[in-house]
Amino acid sequence: MGNTIEGMRVLITGGAKGIGAETARMFAMEGGARTIYLADIDDEAGGKTAKELSALCGNAHTGENAHASGGAHSGVNEHSGGGARLCECVYRRLDVADEVGVAALFREIEADGGLDVLFNCAGITSVKNLFETDKALWDRIMSVNVTSVFLLSKEAMRIMSAQKSGRIINVSSVSAYVGGIRTSPAYAASKAAILGLTRSLAKYGAPYNVTVNAVAPGIVDTDMTRDPDFVYSADEVPLGGAASPADIARTVLFLAGEGGNHITGQCINVNGGMFFA
Repeated sequence: MGNTIEGMRVLITGGAKGIGAETARMFAMEGGARTIYLADIDDEAGGKTAKELSALCGNAHTGENAHASGGAHSGVNEHSGGGARLCECVYRRLDVADEVGVAALFREIEADGGLDVLFNCAGITSVKNLFETDKALWDRIMSVNVTSVFLLSKEAMRIMSAQKSGRIINVSSVSAYVGGIRTSPAYAASKAAILGLTRSLAKYGAPYNVTVNAVAPGIVDTDMTRDPDFVYSADEVPLGGAASPADIARTVLFLAGEGGNHITGQCINVNGGMFFA
């Protein structure tokens, strides 16, 4: 991998909104990524984000991308006035817990030349307490938050180990360290599992120059924390109030770039001082 993130091929799950969309925006605008895949199940928001990013790249030509691997899609091929490719942002509908769908997406990515960065940002939560959490909810949270990271990372590692370079970045949470009180215990357990999976993947990837790290946000201003049932006080955060999606995105770009060259198996806490590791 080079000294910058310019020209990188990036896959972001949960890329339609929130942290995922903001990270994609930074990859496009600040990092100069070559290709950005946004994977999500929110077709309307995902397609809108892909088109907005293409417009932000300042490309002269926009048009529908016709090589989707199935399901709803939206994408734009961009070229400068002289025909030089600047940035391509495409949306792909993907249930991240669907092994068949994940494999199909990676076949497309591999056919397009490979992958430099995987950001596993997709996730769900619940505010149901211990006694309200049934096995169906537990299984769904584990499937989306943990099994998906296993499935996507395995496919990414196959490509990255062959090309002898790559970055995998996962999302944990402050709840992995302190437990979940507002959120279901299943959410805290899933985010703790991400830490173990990240470290295991890091050991596997190291001989192939593939780094694997995680970020652990605290309270972030997203749809998840705007839920009326998710009640918190700014006083709980020593630095004051919720983080913005951009606060998390900047950390992801750091790990994807030159600053992350010699960092692997680590979790960077971005929680405003809610927890000190």
